[in-house]
Amino acid sequence: MSSSLFIATSGIKAYQGKLDTIANNIANVDSAGYKRREAAFSENLAASIRHQPETEKEVGRLSPDGLRVSYGSRIASTPLDLAQGAPKQTDQPFDFMIEGDGYFQVRRASGTGTEILYTRNGAFQKSPVGPGRYQLVNAQGDVLLGRNGNPIELNENGAFTVAADGTIEGTGQQIGLVGFANPQLLKNEGGVYRLTGGNVFMAPGDSYMIRQGFLEGSNVSLDQEMTDMIKAQRGFQANSRALSYADQMMGIANGIMRT
Repeated sequence: MSSSLFIATSGIKAYQGKLDTIANNIANVDSAGYKRREAAFSENLAASIRHQPETEKEVGRLSPDGLRVSYGSRIASTPLDLAQGAPKQTDQPFDFMIEGDGYFQVRRASGTGTEILYTRNGAFQKSPVGPGRYQLVNAQGDVLLGRNGNPIELNENGAFTVAADGTIEGTGQQIGLVGFANPQLLKNEGGVYRLTGGNVFMAPGDSYMIRQGFLEGSNVSLDQEMTDMIKAQRGFQANSRALSYADQMMGIANGIMRT
């Protein structure tokens, strides 16, 4: 098949992936704590500069050692934009905003046990756990954890005030924030993140401040997303035309050969 067909087809797939990424950002423009993603392109040729791991497939190849011939482009990654979102005042005592670095730890129970997930969405609510006692959970029912790794558990009759370092006054408990060696390994699971590798550590106290009665808005800018969408649509259309032209040229060439 003509290399022009490969190039145009890969361009269409890459721009479709970028449009999907932009659409997801726009859909979460009002999601508290949401971090936008950006689609990063890479040349397929650059991704092919490596040895074939299966020796038997090296037999008879004509390209230089360590180089595989390839065409077009692809989406190499969709990195997180970690910029701070704008504050939104709610005056709700169980809403928390993180200014600076760090993520809340939440524990999710499932049929196979429990797992620790992470989020910047600080919208929590009370969940009773016994007479006069309650825990804080998010919209998915995941339990907020303290710095010691245990659930935050409070007295129904007590006052609830959270200091800037996450300490809950009068309880001896502290909301625990964590950081990551590589935040790009976080995978969005619908309002929370699952870490797919790397190390987790407790965020140092001087790297963040918790504001009670506020939520962090998403860092999505509709102006930027709409601009990126127009650019991506034009790139998609250009590759579609290139694919059509390549197909026409192939048809002409086939017609000449038949005659």
